[in-house]
Amino acid sequence: MLSCKEVADRASAMIDGELGAWEMLQMRMHLAMCKGCARFISQMRITRDLTAAANTSGAVQDTDDTRISAILSQRHDGKPHGG
Repeated sequence: MLSCKEVADRASAMIDGELGAWEMLQMRMHLAMCKGCARFISQMRITRDLTAAANTSGAVQDTDDTRISAILSQRHDGKPHGG
């Protein structure tokens, strides 16, 4: 099984869909047993989604606050947003 450090090293590749089937299976097995790493991956996904939301308009505006709130709400409820 992967160590927590190996999961952290591969986290970005996992989120970006760049891992092969075997590596993804190893990551999922580790995340199923390690809640700390599962939270870490979840936080990285939130960061990615918030960064993408901010970058779509070029500058943060009032409408972005609503979009950011929606992303955080979906993540809090356990619903994925955009992958």
